[in-house]
Amino acid sequence: MKKTGNDLLPFIAMVIVQLGYAGSNIVTKIVMDTGMDPFVQTAYRPIFATISIAPFAYFLERKTRPRLTLSVLFQIFFCSIIGITANQYTFCIGLKYTTPTIVCAIDNLIPAFTFLLAVPFGLENLGLRSIAGQAKLIGTIVCVGGAMLLSLYRGPVVIGQLGFQWKYAESSGKDINSGHTNFLLGPFILIISSVTYALWLIIQARVNEKYAAPYSSTLLMFLMASFQCVIISYCVVPKASEWALTPIRAISVVYNGTVCSSLALYLCSWCIEKKGPLYISMFNPLLLVIAAFLSWILLGEKLYIGIVVGSILTVVGLYGFLWGQKKEMEQSENDLKEENKEENELCKADLEL
Repeated sequence: MKKTGNDLLPFIAMVIVQLGYAGSNIVTKIVMDTGMDPFVQTAYRPIFATISIAPFAYFLERKTRPRLTLSVLFQIFFCSIIGITANQYTFCIGLKYTTPTIVCAIDNLIPAFTFLLAVPFGLENLGLRSIAGQAKLIGTIVCVGGAMLLSLYRGPVVIGQLGFQWKYAESSGKDINSGHTNFLLGPFILIISSVTYALWLIIQARVNEKYAAPYSSTLLMFLMASFQCVIISYCVVPKASEWALTPIRAISVVYNGTVCSSLALYLCSWCIEKKGPLYISMFNPLLLVIAAFLSWILLGEKLYIGIVVGSILTVVGLYGFLWGQKKEMEQSENDLKEENKEENELCKADLEL
């Protein structure tokens, strides 16, 4: 019974996280279609994220926070540029020119891109002689192929529009499916967003080794990114009226800063502690399903054969990659156990002598 509870709570937590992310994509798409500039949207998000994460950093790490060195501070600054500023600008601009469904499909490329970037950094080995290594490589190729398919090919409509739309979607006066006139630009920018996030994961892993205070380092990243994004966005959009927050815009920036930053960070960190990082990645395809359903129901998105087949290929590739990663981890654990066993036997033999 206890084991069932331990399995159920992380599952519920990750479903909540995916619902939160899907809602963010829908609301962000709506406010940009109603006229909110993606640069303004990006500038507000780290500000509210900083405010919402501050209590976690203060209360959970005030007694365990290590000393902040100049070297670590510079790495956190670099992480803020790559993982927040560059990532969020490319995400919002990409979302403006495509649909939430395609956004979530391309998000499944992140583990594959992380693997490809980790190889030259010496953090991963191709290991093509093992089944696990082959599965990771094939999964990566299928993932990227699926993303290319949904980016370059539409084909006939599989599921058409519903007869009604959310009132905010109707008030935008735009057909979400007309965004496919830029269907090459949107996915291309989103792929860049996934690459920046994958690169951030690699750099952030180094930061965590030197500065074991994840909430504090995240707080510093969002604080630095707040200044970066406000300066950049003001240079691009200097008109004060463009920064005005209507009710739906205010909901969007507060929601993105709190639910998709502090709450998601806390729940994911807790699930990683309980179940490991691989467990988190397994829920990425659920985000695609939820976002596609909500986008169809609320925004009137049509689902084309290219999007459906490309999304399926991306998910299949992701699970193939994760299977290979799991097998590789199990092999490493078995090798470590064998080494420990041999050492124990040698020590035992020495004692007998």
